[in-house]
Order: sequence, then structure tokens, then C-alpha cells
Amino acid sequence: MLNRKSLRYRITLTVALTLTVVTLIFGTALTVYETNRRNAAVLEIDRSLKQLTSQYSEQLGNEIFASQTMAMKATMAEIMKRKSILTITAYNEYGEVLVSTDKNAKKKLSREQIGALWMTSISTKQKENNQSVLDFASPITAYGENVGFWNIHYSLASLERETREIILLFTTLILSIAILTGIVLNSILVRVVLTPVYKLRNVMQHIQGIGSETGDGGGQRLDKMVQAFDEFSEDLSPVKGTENEIILLASSFQEMMFALKHAYANMRTDVLTQLNNRMRLDEVMEYELKRVNRYSGTFSIILMDIDYFKKVNDTYGHLAGDEALKKMADILRKNFREIDTPGRWGGEEFLIILPQLDGIKACMIAERVRAAIETTVFPDIGIITCSFGITEYKAKDTIQKLTKRVDDALYAAKELGRNCCVEEK
Repeated sequence: MLNRKSLRYRITLTVALTLTVVTLIFGTALTVYETNRRNAAVLEIDRSLKQLTSQYSEQLGNEIFASQTMAMKATMAEIMKRKSILTITAYNEYGEVLVSTDKNAKKKLSREQIGALWMTSISTKQKENNQSVLDFASPITAYGENVGFWNIHYSLASLERETREIILLFTTLILSIAILTGIVLNSILVRVVLTPVYKLRNVMQHIQGIGSETGDGGGQRLDKMVQAFDEFSEDLSPVKGTENEIILLASSFQEMMFALKHAYANMRTDVLTQLNNRMRLDEVMEYELKRVNRYSGTFSIILMDIDYFKKVNDTYGHLAGDEALKKMADILRKNFREIDTPGRWGGEEFLIILPQLDGIKACMIAERVRAAIETTVFPDIGIITCSFGITEYKAKDTIQKLTKRVDDALYAAKELGRNCCVEEK
């Protein structure tokens, strides 16, 4: 038989080896987690800088195009208020510095840099003044064309500090769990042979439970919150018979987010065609009016109406008419750009908003769509035609003026015999 000292030695060795393995597993998991988290954080920063470029591209592009140095400085001063942005430099299309908050900024970009930036934005991590910096460069556009570039230096110091804090916290937690578990197990396993087995099982189950319940939320917008709950839906779904109040609360909150998401979408979506409804079309038109009034430019709208649709309903029935409206919605989705906004205006009328397009181009697109509809065979009905009214934004326009003008254009198209396009100028 083993004496007490020998048994204690073996128990201590077993516990020490077990805790060493657990510590290594946690350390490996921490390394993988932190590496993935840092990469995800850098990607999120990169996405944020791309969104920042998109937000200011037209404004800064117009200022570069007009050589408005004071306006560029004011714009950069506004952007510099954002947290962690160190410096911003604006270049013209030839790579020459126009305005910079960095005294050490390059006076001119190389041909290779300019050539690469014409295609897409570039992000690189580098060291500057003993701190990690994300160097972000992107083209700036005005009137749909590249007129220059900008370069942003974004500090990663807060990310590094957060990394150190997480490593310290997890290391302390792991060592604390290891030490406390070792003391408890070593004491109990010396007295009772079976108790250590149960204790080790309970500790491992507890650790496993902590791992499965760990999540990182913090979304600030409704759509981001819903997306986060979508990703962790399985983790948040309560197990049958569970009494964990946190899981049940998370599941209830998830259901609320889903309801809000669907309610938000349904408020702005036409039930039959799944296109944008009138509420959404009004919102987009209001946005376009504010955009052109602030930054100049233009946009156009198209109002189309299915010819003799009442006769279609009377002849083939309302179900066939509904299918025709759905088919018409599919045609619109396929024939307009992603930035265009097609929607059901009411009944058999559809309205399409075309940002940054003048009336001439809008007429060309309307004619193309008209021809596509004319050559489409609708199930149980056959050929259907549409009349189109088109108008372009004018100074001091309102939604009422725009819709009145495009409605007059549609009426004129019907007066000309239908199945045609008319622009109201």
C-alpha cells in the first residue's frame, strides 16, 4: 500500500499537472481570442475610416476641386475632433500636398502610390513615435471622378492598452482559479479519495459554463444590436427546463430586437411587391433634396404607371393583377443601379429615385425599362405596357413640386398614347 506521504505526493503531482494543462489551454485560448479580437478591431477601424471617407468624400472632393483651402482646413478640423485620429493630409490628383495637419507629411506621393490609390483605399499598420498607427489612404471623389486623395493616421494606442488590460485580467483570473483550485483539491483529496473526483468534475463544468456564456455585445445602433443577437442566437436560446435568468433575459431581448427589426422593415416596405413603400420614397427624396442643396449636384425621379391596369384586373382577376405587380417589381430591381431607389407609389404606379443623374440620362434609363417591360410576357396576361414621366431636380424644389412635375409628365405620356416616356422640364 501507498503510505500517506506517497499518496499526497501523487495527488499533488496530479493536481499540478491538471492545472498546468488547464492554464495552457486557457493561455492558448486567450492568445487565439486576443489575436482574432485585435484583427477584428483593426478591420472595424478600417471599415470606420472607409465610412468616414464615404461621408466626407463628396464634401472634401468639391473643396479640392474648387481649390478652397480654408474650407479644406475647416473640414479637417471637424474630422480631427474624432477620437484617436492623429493627422490628416489632403493631396490633389497629382499627389501634391494641399492641406495637412502633419508637419512631417510627405510633400508628394510617388507614382506607385498614386497608381495604387486610383483603384482602392490602402491600410497599413506601422510604428510612429513608439506607438502603433494605422496608416489609411483613400481616393477622394467629386462629381463622380477622383480629384485627389487623403491620408489618415489613426492611433492604435487605445487598442494596445486594452490588449494589455485583457491579458492582465485573464492572466490574473487564470492564476487565481489555478491556485484556489489547487489548494482546495489538494486539501480535500488527501482526506477523501472520491471527493477530489467530484470536485474536479464540478470545477471543469463551471469553467466550461463560463466559456459558453461569454459574449461581447455593445452594439450602439438597432441594426448592429440585431446583427449581434443573430450571430449568437444559438447561445442565447434557452435550453428546455433551464432556470438561468440571464439566458432567459437575453432570449427575450433577442425576440424584442427581431420584432423591432421586422417592424422597422415593414413600415418602409410594400407588402405585395416587397419594394420600398411611399414612406420610404418620401424619406429618400427628402435626403436627396438636402444633399443637392448642401453639396450641389442633381438627381432625377421617374414615375411610371401600368397602362390599362383596371382592364387587367377586370379581365383576368385581381390575383393575376397582383402577380403582374410582383413581376413588375422584379423587372425594376434588375434594371436599376444599387444606389437607385425603386418603390411602389400607389396602386399600379411606381416611382424611382436616381441620385446624381440628370434628366437626359434618366430618360435613357426609363426608355430601356419601358422596352424591357414591353418585351416581357406576364403569366396569364401576356404583354403589358407602361407610361413614364421623368423630371430632374430644380433649384428650390420641394417634394410637392417634384412629384407634381413628374405627375404632369406621366399625364402627358398618357395623352400621347401611352407606352412612352415624357420628361417634364
